[in-house]
Amino acid sequence: MHTLLSQVLRDCDQNALWIADENSKTLLVSGIQFAGKLLSNRWDVVRAAEALGISARFNDFELASSGEKYSRIVYPVSKEKAAVHHVINSAVETLLDGGELLLLGEKSSGIKTYAQKAAARLGCVKQLQKHGNDYLSINRLYEANTGAALDDSNYTSLRQPDALGGLWSKPGLFGWNKIDVGSALLASELREFLPTDKNTEVRIVDLGCGYGYLSAQAVALATAPEQLHIRASDNNAAAILTCRENFQALNIHGSVSAGDAGSEIESSSADFLICNPPFHQGFQVEGDLTERFLQQAARILRAGGQALFVVNEFIPVSRKAEGIFQKVEPLSREKGFCVYRLSK
Repeated sequence: MHTLLSQVLRDCDQNALWIADENSKTLLVSGIQFAGKLLSNRWDVVRAAEALGISARFNDFELASSGEKYSRIVYPVSKEKAAVHHVINSAVETLLDGGELLLLGEKSSGIKTYAQKAAARLGCVKQLQKHGNDYLSINRLYEANTGAALDDSNYTSLRQPDALGGLWSKPGLFGWNKIDVGSALLASELREFLPTDKNTEVRIVDLGCGYGYLSAQAVALATAPEQLHIRASDNNAAAILTCRENFQALNIHGSVSAGDAGSEIESSSADFLICNPPFHQGFQVEGDLTERFLQQAARILRAGGQALFVVNEFIPVSRKAEGIFQKVEPLSREKGFCVYRLSK
């Protein structure tokens, strides 16, 4: 995919928009040539683009937010159908008449189906080229012929799925409409670490917060919730939107900010840290993500601070945390996940 994407990007002029996901970071780190602008829902991807001098925006695939029109939009299709449908629909609003939407993907990404849907939406004939194991779908916008909008599950709308017990979420987040099994296991261990003294403030960091489930659980379980100050951080734009909504709805004292594994949070600023680090294919290009979260957690915690981590049971946290934390204690193991208490 990277070879084909590199070729397409090099052929773009200044009036092109590249919609980049987490897998695009490798190209940016290697110094890709691209004259246009970038939009990503990943904070670290936007920072990597800016380091190369590329004009970049961080948001939840809000293509029309700048008011600009483009002659070409380049989009390696996302894993989530709702996001892909949303981008295809948005391309109709943000392309110049006659402009191109280029979709890229492997066969397993659903690219053949998306090529057909994009052609119908933009009012053009389907064009799908095979490049080795990858496919390129070329779709030219004909405003007079545009078809019906695709079902994007109301991608931009926040909602309260039944499974979340009143919390807000939306498509664009991994597991957006359910409670993660690992997070629920970590939450079951939270109570004994929360303050009981109504005169002592405790500063908590929720690292990789998602829509804010663990922050909400900390407030719900605390004897003195008014003494909690929670700093939540995530790399995903949809997570920032939904977590902020939940902080406001629950009147949680604290803040929500974008960052790469907590990179924007001050050192030695937290008494307690909670984390369910992401683990999926998109991060493998960056090496060991769990270890990076552990290192950042140790930096953020004050001396004597503690962290609760939940990870897949096959991840050797005890070994990875060696030399980073003074003490690593397994607390529980259930349904393929383990919770660890880490002491600085």
